[in-house]
Amino acid sequence: MIPLTLRSHHSLGWGTTPVTQLCRRARRLGYTRLALTDTDNLYGLWPFLAACRQEGLTPIVGAELTDPRRPHRAVCLVADAQGYPRLCRLLTRRHTAVDFDLAAELPAHADGLVVLTSDPQLLLRWHAAGVTVAAAMPRAPLAPTHPLRRTARESGTPLVATPGTFFLDPEGHADHRLLRAIALNTTLERLPPDQVAPPNAWLDSPQGYAARFAACTEAIANTHTIAERIAFSGPDFGLVMPPWADADDQAAEQALRRAAYAGARRRYGRDLTEPVVDRLEHELAIIGRMRFAAYFLVVRDIVRRSPRTCGRGSGAASLVAYSLGITNVCPVKHNLYFGRFLNPGRKDPPDIDVDFAWDERDGVIQGVLDQFGTRAAMVSSHILFQPRMAVRETAKVFGLTEAEIGRVTRRLPWFWRLQDGTGDLLADLRRRPEAKALEFDPPWPQILSLAQRLIGTPRHLAVHPGGIVITPRPIHDYVPVETAPKGVPMIQWDKDDTETAGLVKIDLLGNRSLAVIRDAIHNLHRDGTPFDETRWEPEADPATRALVAHGRTMGCFYIESPAMRLLQQKAGKGDFEHLVIHSSIIRPAANDCIQEYIRRLHGGGWEPLHPLLDDVLNETLGIMVYQEDVSRAAVALAGFSDVDADGLRKVMAKKDRHRRLEDYRQQFAEGARRRGVPPECVEQVWQMMMSFSGYSFCKPHSASYARVSFQAAYLKAHFPAAFMAAVISNQGGFYSTFAYVSEARRLGVTLQGPDAARSRIRWTGGRDCLQVGLMAVKGLARETARRIVAQRERRPFRDPADFLERVRPDEAEARALILCGALDALAPGWTRPQLIWALARWQAGRRTAGGTLPLFAEAPTTLAPPDLPPDPPLERLRREFKVLGFLRDCHPMTLYADAARRAGAVSARDLPQQVGRRVAFAGWLITGKVVHTKRGDPMEFLTFEDDTGIVETTFFPRAYERFCHLLDHGRPYLLQGLVEDNWGAATLTVSAARPL
Repeated sequence: MIPLTLRSHHSLGWGTTPVTQLCRRARRLGYTRLALTDTDNLYGLWPFLAACRQEGLTPIVGAELTDPRRPHRAVCLVADAQGYPRLCRLLTRRHTAVDFDLAAELPAHADGLVVLTSDPQLLLRWHAAGVTVAAAMPRAPLAPTHPLRRTARESGTPLVATPGTFFLDPEGHADHRLLRAIALNTTLERLPPDQVAPPNAWLDSPQGYAARFAACTEAIANTHTIAERIAFSGPDFGLVMPPWADADDQAAEQALRRAAYAGARRRYGRDLTEPVVDRLEHELAIIGRMRFAAYFLVVRDIVRRSPRTCGRGSGAASLVAYSLGITNVCPVKHNLYFGRFLNPGRKDPPDIDVDFAWDERDGVIQGVLDQFGTRAAMVSSHILFQPRMAVRETAKVFGLTEAEIGRVTRRLPWFWRLQDGTGDLLADLRRRPEAKALEFDPPWPQILSLAQRLIGTPRHLAVHPGGIVITPRPIHDYVPVETAPKGVPMIQWDKDDTETAGLVKIDLLGNRSLAVIRDAIHNLHRDGTPFDETRWEPEADPATRALVAHGRTMGCFYIESPAMRLLQQKAGKGDFEHLVIHSSIIRPAANDCIQEYIRRLHGGGWEPLHPLLDDVLNETLGIMVYQEDVSRAAVALAGFSDVDADGLRKVMAKKDRHRRLEDYRQQFAEGARRRGVPPECVEQVWQMMMSFSGYSFCKPHSASYARVSFQAAYLKAHFPAAFMAAVISNQGGFYSTFAYVSEARRLGVTLQGPDAARSRIRWTGGRDCLQVGLMAVKGLARETARRIVAQRERRPFRDPADFLERVRPDEAEARALILCGALDALAPGWTRPQLIWALARWQAGRRTAGGTLPLFAEAPTTLAPPDLPPDPPLERLRREFKVLGFLRDCHPMTLYADAARRAGAVSARDLPQQVGRRVAFAGWLITGKVVHTKRGDPMEFLTFEDDTGIVETTFFPRAYERFCHLLDHGRPYLLQGLVEDNWGAATLTVSAARPL
């Protein structure tokens, strides 16, 4: 008996078990062959093939196909190489054709497939059409007069035992029922019986299946016969390169050479230096040998679609890419290591990552999809149940209300990643200080236990943030294609499986900072400020360097986080070369290395790890900073080849790295020993490699980011109003609008509130003034904001009545506009209560006239509102803050000045003068990050501000446990703690906190 209908957890909403566990169990049960037939997909194909290799099993590739409009289904097994693309096309039709009819379409795609069906009519129809088809018997005994057995006998088709498998063992039925209830959006009590697999749909042993089908032994024998005739054990595409202009390899190489030299002359001048020519020739030779020329040309053509891009990743080490305009950092000047990107022995496909402005990226991608048609599709992301999602969905099928569910899930922001926690959600929650006020009465223990088993199970597919694959033939010859909810074609594999398959992807990603830079420059041009980008060298600008060196980079791409700003303050370096280092060294769990780096940077003595590493680590003061430092150290110290060194780097970043890492460790130790490296030095270098490789950037990537960072920092240093308007309008970055408004004020920029007579939809800035955009008004629909601008451009609004009549906002929108002051300028001298009265009059007039007559019979200018006093000042500010999320005229901490003074609080501006003292500080919480100590205890870094500046604080585990449940964003707090200095950066270590 060989299982021919096996579903993994990739059968979404049905299967419960990862393919690795299925294959491990199958081997232990004594199977030598195994078929994976997930429903309507090949999502798990590559993990399945890898698991079969690991367990010594022969894989059978297949899928169960269903008909979305009819109760038809069939299991299709790939018998030979020609059957695989036909199965992919059939699955593609299933997901993309609105008129898909399984019964009618399967015969046209059946060559090379073995088809199993339990439908007697389909069995007859497909047998008559010449399909290799068998009668699938999901259970026994079936009476000899059963329609399926009778039809099989009369048509001469074999009867095959196909017990459906959806879970691993009998206990898995509960997990299966949970998934079915979630998929059907119902409760466990209301789950229809016909929508659930039977309790015995688990992977049984060959003996168990033999007992189940003892009454029909021929069915068991026929499974062996079918399995024996299947020769296909998985596709082998090699490297699948995107085509360029349908040119062959030689023509593409010649075109690339011409383009690379022409681009190099644009970059460096007509007379190219010897280092440039030598490097171009070296790269072109490797690119040609690896048949990557068309790939570079395709990416170049894509980049030309947008005037502002950031080519990044390891591809930024390529001089050819720089010459083609794909990347923008000179790899010769910055000594970028090309071998990290391409080397002759590399087997897997590298990829080039290109950032576009976030709001232009979709248009670029659509243009590529339109150009290449059926030869292009997006890569998918397999969205898994994360802890919070698993708890929420499980609680819903138990019938709990949203309020009951939210009470617990709000306490789960620290469980984003699958590796967090101990594997026991209830125990983890009970240990969390944030959840100490929660009671876990029944059914919560059961909910959390079931939810725990869901974590890591695929939930649905989504489009990868930017990965796109272009193939020489229609892409559905390689992989099934679906239509994503946003309407674009999407392959069924995620990025890792796409790489494993040999499909070369191109990452076209969105970057908000590119849009910020674009919009800031547009603000300057609109304001009449001259700005010539062709002569722009922000890295050489003294004011920009000073801003970077002092960490005044809030709003600047990648260097605005609290940790990065503190690092800049401690280092005191604002040049490009140091920023490249800092952009890579700032990573999780790197604090010890950062402290040692800063000590050395400020003149502290140090000895090289070994003379063989001098050329590798000199520029980073002997500390490994970049991903390629691992590869280069392995080559220099242990004689690794480029291929093995790159393999080591890649393995170290993978979840299952320990399986292969030991082999690399032995190779490293043996190679270093042969070169005379002492054992203690080998161990020291190896440990540094372990601590740095997993999270670091490669240097080309870091340099590409640093260039964008400098452009943003330049605009902030010289044009703060235009820059901050662009930052806020693009709704990106590390902080909220509230924090960016505060930063603008600190830069001396005047804030002008939202104004129906002047504001655009987006924020605008010129000179030293920042005009709030209509997008800041909460509850104001985008279409209403467009009407405001369009109507105003036709002719100015005369007064509130004219505005309401022409724009016609709904009541909530109109009230929000009034309460934030957006209509103040339309009625000088009116109070906001009087504007609310005018709104009520307008609504009454529309109701009386059926919405067809003007509001007032008399001219609006003669209207006299009743004598309604203004709101009390504090109430007015509360309402304004509720609508905008910030105050137009002041920082909210100024309203707490008396309370802060009574508490003896020092200001943020004066905190650096209090180093070594215990102080009180009153501030507004703007952001925070929970981390864990080496012992695993939670602690938090929180950022507060007052009207004078920003304060970075540390809540060590004891303080975090005591006060974390009190802390919430967008509120003022009184903190007490010790002011500490670390290389010139003052921070507050908090010992007590309370809401102010």
